[in-house]
Amino acid sequence: MFTEERRSFIIDFLRKKGKVTVSELTKQLKVSSVTIRKDLDFLEANGILVRTHGGAILPDHSRSEWNFLKKIHQRENEKKRIAKKIISLIEDGDTVILDSSSTNYYATFELRKADLSMVTIVTNNVFIAGKLIELGIEVLVLGGVVRENSLSLVGPWAVRFLEEINVDKAFLGTTGFSVEKGFMTPSVVEADVKKAMIRSASKVYIVTDSTKFARNAFASFALPEDIDGIITDEEIPREYEAFLLEKGIKVYKV
Repeated sequence: MFTEERRSFIIDFLRKKGKVTVSELTKQLKVSSVTIRKDLDFLEANGILVRTHGGAILPDHSRSEWNFLKKIHQRENEKKRIAKKIISLIEDGDTVILDSSSTNYYATFELRKADLSMVTIVTNNVFIAGKLIELGIEVLVLGGVVRENSLSLVGPWAVRFLEEINVDKAFLGTTGFSVEKGFMTPSVVEADVKKAMIRSASKVYIVTDSTKFARNAFASFALPEDIDGIITDEEIPREYEAFLLEKGIKVYKV
């Protein structure tokens, strides 16, 4: 079992029971107690659980927060590498959109290490916003209705806010991509917000792990000509990389 799979199991196990012990998890996952303790320490650092003597307990997360927290631990290592590249493309003084992508969640941790005190971040994710506020940088949060599955703010108020601003760079997640349909998301209202983000940004980057290629979702929000670059991992299928390069898009493989 990979690290991210093991941590997702721990999250699910904790949601069901409310508390867990190291001994329970070692039996369930058939790994050492040292490995489990490292997993619990990592999850506590990410605000997902609270460590106790011999185990962990469930913090006061809502159901929607749990949905988002589980998502961030899928393809975790790839997302962390992509997040580092995101921060490397940001210059101090930039105004930047980080949308509700789980990859952008990890960018907030990379921001802690970067010397970017004058950067301004715009986001439509309430969980990401909370992490950004801790950094002491300027954070603008979109208005709108909170979408439960993604913790993102969507709707006409979010779009209207974006129509009033201009930013240097936008980093947007995607659920799927095809040559015919471009970049996709499961929700029409999410797609509307992403389109508005693209219109407000001078440069647009898609941030996604390679599993999203050749995957369909309900609503398209961008064609290749709408973006400037894509940050993904080394496993991007060659035919998609070639197609994107042919369209003049910079492909960053991390």
